[in-house]
Amino acid sequence: MKMDDPIPQFSHLISNLRSFELAYLHLVESRIAGSTDCKGNSDANRFAVELWGNTSPVLLAGGFKPDSARETLDKVYGDRDVVIVYGRYFISNPDLVFKIRNGIELTGYDRSTFYTTKDPHGYIDYPYCAQY
Repeated sequence: MKMDDPIPQFSHLISNLRSFELAYLHLVESRIAGSTDCKGNSDANRFAVELWGNTSPVLLAGGFKPDSARETLDKVYGDRDVVIVYGRYFISNPDLVFKIRNGIELTGYDRSTFYTTKDPHGYIDYPYCAQY
């Protein structure tokens, strides 16, 4: 968000949200630089996850691949109720869960097709893997 220090503002917000007993808190790890993917900082939202305090699950998104998701869950948030969620990779992998479960490489997505109108290309034309 290009703030010098977003932690105080978001700490205040998260602290107050806890009183609403929400079903979950959804956070996004910043893994985008302009229009390209980049390596994110897996500790960027750690303050928020810790502040939430296992009130309810934290859904964490942001360009995760199976290996980075496992590492984040095991090494960074192993003691927290955190779930890794996918967005873009669900578009390019209609068999995403199957691929993750079976260690099959994910199909990359084509960002240039993300917001086109009246054109199914890039949304519903990605193939299932042969093993599926």
